Amino acid sequence: MELKDLKVSQLATACGAITGKPVTAKSFNYKAKAIERVEALMKEHDLTMTDVLKAAGITMVDGSEPETPKQAKAQRRKRATKQAMLIGMLKRDEGASIGQIVEATGWQPHTVRGAISGALKKKLGLAVTSTKSETGERVYRIVQAT
Repeated sequence: MELKDLKVSQLATACGAITGKPVTAKSFNYKAKAIERVEALMKEHDLTMTDVLKAAGITMVDGSEPETPKQAKAQRRKRATKQAMLIGMLKRDEGASIGQIVEATGWQPHTVRGAISGALKKKLGLAVTSTKSETGERVYRIVQAT
């Protein structure tokens, strides 16, 4: 493997590791400048190509194939959305009334009814039922398909 086979970002990483100063790919106008800088550092510090590859974060497999370490993707947490809150409230055994949902989400009653019929029933295909409680208030629930 030769220096010309490396990316500018890898050359910049190697420069930074060798000098101990932060270097980015934008520090060089073009790849040839980055290669010149690494070659100068190799002569200055008496480094081999293997040393430069290690500094760039590249390890050799079977002495011929370079392998860059893969960084693990950061685990994303699911966002706590109002729609998720609405679904959670409707999945409870006791369900939820429009008033309870309005209080929890800050939505207007017509927005709650629209979210139930549009987003939950039509788009997500959830089975939402409504019944009247003893107080005359309508209670909505998501029923699980069996």
